[in-house]
Amino acid sequence: MRKLQVLGTLAIAGTLLVSCTATTPAAAPAAPAAAAARVDTVNANLTDMMKVTVDRNTITAGKVSFVVKNSGLIAHELVLLRTDVSQEKLAANTEEPGKMVETGNVGETGDMDAGASKTFSATLPAGHYILMCNEVGHYASGMHIAFTVN
Repeated sequence: MRKLQVLGTLAIAGTLLVSCTATTPAAAPAAPAAAAARVDTVNANLTDMMKVTVDRNTITAGKVSFVVKNSGLIAHELVLLRTDVSQEKLAANTEEPGKMVETGNVGETGDMDAGASKTFSATLPAGHYILMCNEVGHYASGMHIAFTVN
């Protein structure tokens, strides 16, 4: 909206001149840029020695990306479970012998061929988690690790 303001008048040979200024409201201040959402990264490695290794096993609650590398020569996967159960006490899956029940699954890579890398993300609340490979027999061989979100 424009606002006209009469500053004065001047008469010259019968002509009326009006001088004015146009004002425009000041532009609204720009909204602050949205803070970039924090995303933490956990690097995980899966090996044929039936080990899951991570570069850190404690992280702050929020969005987390898991960058997973299968360094082995056989298929592996990484499954992230939120659970209060100890990492050694997961229940066996009676429908899939050699695998564990995945109650509390909040993310996973799915099957990964030898040498493959995959990334998955999850928004994690504080709690106790387990990272494991749930290929047949791998959990029972020790391919799991506790993970904590504060």
